Amino acid sequence: MNLTQIKFSKEEISLLNQGLQHSIEKPLDKYWIDLIMETEQAIQKLDAKMQDPYRILAAKKLKQIGTTGNHCNITAKRKTYNLKNLKGKLEKENAMITKADKGKIYNKDYMVKVRDFLNNNNFQTLKRNPNNKYQKLITETLKQCDLIIHKK
Repeated sequence: MNLTQIKFSKEEISLLNQGLQHSIEKPLDKYWIDLIMETEQAIQKLDAKMQDPYRILAAKKLKQIGTTGNHCNITAKRKTYNLKNLKGKLEKENAMITKADKGKIYNKDYMVKVRDFLNNNNFQTLKRNPNNKYQKLITETLKQCDLIIHKK
């Protein structure tokens, strides 16, 4: 439900309808080298006799991905373009997108709702940020696990 005066295009509405958790596929050139290297690393872990047949299969599949990847790139570029337009419209109108039960509301109204929620539910502000303490504990524990995670 759009509670603002912002007009969205059909493509922008389609993108919004995919949900807040929807992710846009990266262009193939951003991950192509990593995909090839990770495939080869996985093949090297196989028995020596099985490596060459799997390299042939992997090469065919990678070639297939490479030739069909252009369509995905065009779609991803279009979605990225629409996402930038959406973001610009929202920033211009000082609006935001929230989960469906809250709809699209203005930042000011949202902040009032958040403050009311925090004040009415006995939240307390901590005197110190506890993250540093936990990060030190995790680091010390990892240092003791040299057999699992090498120090380098």
